[in-house]
Amino acid sequence: MPDYIKPIYNAVLNFDIDLVKKLVSEAIDKGIDPIEIMNEGLSKAIVEIGDKFGREEIFLVELMVAADACKAGVEIVKKNILDSEIKAEKPKGVIVIGTVEGDIHNIGKDILKTLLETSGFEIHDIGVDQPADNFIKKAVSIDAKLIGSSALLTTTSPNQKEIEKKLQEAGMKGKIKTIIGGAATNSEWAKEIGADFYASTATEGVKIIKNYFKGE
Repeated sequence: MPDYIKPIYNAVLNFDIDLVKKLVSEAIDKGIDPIEIMNEGLSKAIVEIGDKFGREEIFLVELMVAADACKAGVEIVKKNILDSEIKAEKPKGVIVIGTVEGDIHNIGKDILKTLLETSGFEIHDIGVDQPADNFIKKAVSIDAKLIGSSALLTTTSPNQKEIEKKLQEAGMKGKIKTIIGGAATNSEWAKEIGADFYASTATEGVKIIKNYFKGE
């Protein structure tokens, strides 16, 4: 039987959105397991793309185009799963992410969201300019185990500390873990405010989050 997975993988690495759509549709029509398409083709490709970006082998625009290609394939797979009522794998983890109050930057957050979604996580993105309470309320309402917050401005990074404070007040500190990132943050800041994890890049964040949910 022809290999339908490798071409999908290569199409994502070549930033070819239309080809990804075509190949994923063809693979499904040929009876290839959609979960295999997702895990072995699309997810592995976006992980490789993320690693390439982390090694500065590709540019941000290429990362975003590859992410769009991967998402296009994922949407086709998801539709097939819903239409055929195939039981999808349980998400690897439920996560809330957003940009803190006063900050409207979203590129890093959006990259992280895409990398995590295509790696099998259930991501609830509350958007930009979000007060600390919104992170907590959303996490509690969906039983999320992790909150990720981004701050690109030194004037808004104190709102990450506010998230830790609100978690403490809600009695959820430690039950819901936190990871912070953004240009205004560093490992010292994470330690100072009591965040559980710090990531300097989206790809590093994915690795940290994967290890956390694996119990490592």
